[in-house]
Amino acid sequence: MDAWLPSLSRDGKKLAFSGNRGGSNLELRETSLSDGREVPVVADDFYSRYFPQWSPDGTYLAYTREEPSGNGQLMMWSSQSRTEEPLTISSRTPPDAYDWSSDGKWLLISRENSASGHSDVWLLPVASRPNAEAAAQKVTSSQEYDLYQCHFSPDGRWIIFQAWRNRSSAVESPLFVMAATGGPWIRITDGKHWDDKPRWSPDGKTIYFVSGRGGFFNVWGIRFDAVKGKPVGDPFQVTLFESPSLMVPTNIPPVELSLTQEKLVLTIAEVSGSIWILDNVGP
Repeated sequence: MDAWLPSLSRDGKKLAFSGNRGGSNLELRETSLSDGREVPVVADDFYSRYFPQWSPDGTYLAYTREEPSGNGQLMMWSSQSRTEEPLTISSRTPPDAYDWSSDGKWLLISRENSASGHSDVWLLPVASRPNAEAAAQKVTSSQEYDLYQCHFSPDGRWIIFQAWRNRSSAVESPLFVMAATGGPWIRITDGKHWDDKPRWSPDGKTIYFVSGRGGFFNVWGIRFDAVKGKPVGDPFQVTLFESPSLMVPTNIPPVELSLTQEKLVLTIAEVSGSIWILDNVGP
């Protein structure tokens, strides 16, 4: 199985991820980190499920479900009843959920803007399901950037996100922070490297992220002053994966970083190659 998009529950006891067993569908699975027991979240069917996000109390998962037709919608699954229900209607451009508010009432999502063609950050009210997109509230948008990987700080005051744009000279992927109530963007990284998957430390004083600076993708961190709302010092390296035998995949979209007070979960790949000689290839 190829395992992608890991998501830890906030208590660090459960891990959800999307797995592919060689077919075209991504199956959503749940692993208990206390005893290693692994079960499918939903019985195998014709749908793909990805971008799982645990609710603060660990009783619900929000994720995107994609139909064989290519349409998709946000879903919510209960760990108690082990059933799923729709949060949004099915569409050609379904939103992706990246985080929950601390009270479990809102989802922080990235949603395509049909007017600009870019993805914006929105708040989605869970109570408005199954048509929650009709009551969604825009947080921030851009005419230049696509905005992804949005996450609340632990105290709910700040939102971090990735801003991506493809310029004629280079592709940019800087990280920004803004107040959850709105306001200007605060640049966290310089955009000279591919920076992605930003995550807050449990105390809100450090931002961890995956970066391609140094040639290989690794986890980096930067201190953050939550009072003044600005980064402190230079980024520092956390992991040192610099071998194809154990590395962060270069296919970065399905890579995820998830962490708690004691655990950090990261998508890792073992890459190998072989040289073969084929005899008797003549006519």
